[in-house]
Amino acid sequence: MGEASTSRRLPLWLGWSLVTILLWGTWGLVSKIASDGVDAYMNQLLFTVGIAPLLIFVSWKVSKGIPGENRKGRGRGVFWAFLTGILGGLGNMAYFQAMVKGGKASVVTPVTALFPMVTVLLALLFLKERLGRVQWIGLGLAFVAIYLLNA
Repeated sequence: MGEASTSRRLPLWLGWSLVTILLWGTWGLVSKIASDGVDAYMNQLLFTVGIAPLLIFVSWKVSKGIPGENRKGRGRGVFWAFLTGILGGLGNMAYFQAMVKGGKASVVTPVTALFPMVTVLLALLFLKERLGRVQWIGLGLAFVAIYLLNA
């Protein structure tokens, strides 16, 4: 059973996804504005410092624990979460570099937002996930989108 209740019209995951779109969309604009005044490395440094207040909140939530949480495999999860942070940070630096090097926010952000294509391909290879015909068409359209955004 998921988080969504049958009485809800909007599943909780979709609500959080829409919040993510709004925040990340605004982040893309702010990143471009910042790139006019600082280089990619300073942008990443300040981005990281900006996360510090959130770390306080997250640390408090983690310290409270989750009732019924299964801690089996936690060490492995910590490793992968740490790697996620490294990959995300390196991706941010590449994104900021694209902005500093003259990329338009209206092009760089949508092109880099196609990163799920890599996730899909890696999930197919390593997690043995499968795609249906509609998902394959969607993946193909994402490749077309990259071409069209750069035309």
